[in-house]
Amino acid sequence: MLSKKDQVYQEILSRLFSGRYRFGEPIPVKEISEETGVSRQPIMTALYRLQDNGFVRITAQVGCEVVRPTVEEVSDFYRMFALVEGLIGELAAVRGSNADLRRLQMINGEIASISPAAAQAATAYRGLNVEFHKQLHAMSHSPIVCARQLANFELSDFYLAQTGGFRMHLPLVGDEHQEIIDALTRRDAAAAGRCAQEHIESVARNVIAAMAAL
Repeated sequence: MLSKKDQVYQEILSRLFSGRYRFGEPIPVKEISEETGVSRQPIMTALYRLQDNGFVRITAQVGCEVVRPTVEEVSDFYRMFALVEGLIGELAAVRGSNADLRRLQMINGEIASISPAAAQAATAYRGLNVEFHKQLHAMSHSPIVCARQLANFELSDFYLAQTGGFRMHLPLVGDEHQEIIDALTRRDAAAAGRCAQEHIESVARNVIAAMAAL
């Protein structure tokens, strides 16, 4: 069972992913406390953790607000994110099993079945996309690298949610994932790494274009 500070961390994170709190907006600690029944201290502990992970900014004697990253900061983040995902793709091609590949294919089939017009398309896409990449990461058998990359995925999902990028990228993701799967099936580490990196770079282009328009 999650502790109170972990529960409130997940609650605030879900509000960031849903767009309830937007870039640059204040995080209402009193409102969260009243709505969740959690005292101020666990909420502040969760907010400091969110600050460490790049989601919010806390200013002494002022309060807490959602970050407002620059386009350059987001671009730098995605360059790093894409390079690490490329490494994971390379490792997965060498270390993954045929059963792992079948699982990846099944998840990608579920993603392909999502209608972009559906009301919950973005939510469904995000959930299945997390499953897909967690499976890819498991195939790499590199827990240290993947634990750090999982934190990057949360931040990327935050940027996608804040810019509407989930819905924009949905028509592309099935084919991009399939290219990764095909390279993994061939046990072509270089191609798998390249496809995994290019997939993240494709996501980045949508996010950065949306941010530039804000």
